Amino acid sequence: MLYPCTMTPLAGDAAAVRCLLVSAGEYLCAMPLNQVRRVIAALAPHPLPSAAPELLGLAEFGGEPMPVLDLRRLVNAPAGATPTHPVTVVVWAGPPTGRELVGLAADAAISIVEVPAIAVTGASRGLIAGEALVGERPVRVLNLEQLGLD
Repeated sequence: MLYPCTMTPLAGDAAAVRCLLVSAGEYLCAMPLNQVRRVIAALAPHPLPSAAPELLGLAEFGGEPMPVLDLRRLVNAPAGATPTHPVTVVVWAGPPTGRELVGLAADAAISIVEVPAIAVTGASRGLIAGEALVGERPVRVLNLEQLGLD
């Protein structure tokens, strides 16, 4: 089953996107809420031999194996304090024709925020679509359609 994975503007505000705000090391990251399937307590993935450093391993989710990636490594964030409530954010990742569920290990799920699309600067074609200020804090806005394509 395919789900919409674009940064869909809110119905009443064509210039804002509702996002899940998470911490990853010293960075804050926002991912479009329509790409988030679930936020759960941190999964304990089973490491794979010779895997890339950002691939923590495979974990069971819904009776199926799911890759779990280290979000901090994916966004090149400096390590932060030891997280007290780490989470795995289960997201739809990849291009529309080949989406799959992926777990992103994050330090914490913080809140749901509205990111004004016009406020996203430094746009790129990679995982980090750009940056925006949420409140007074810089946030990396993620494009999960690019996950696995870089």
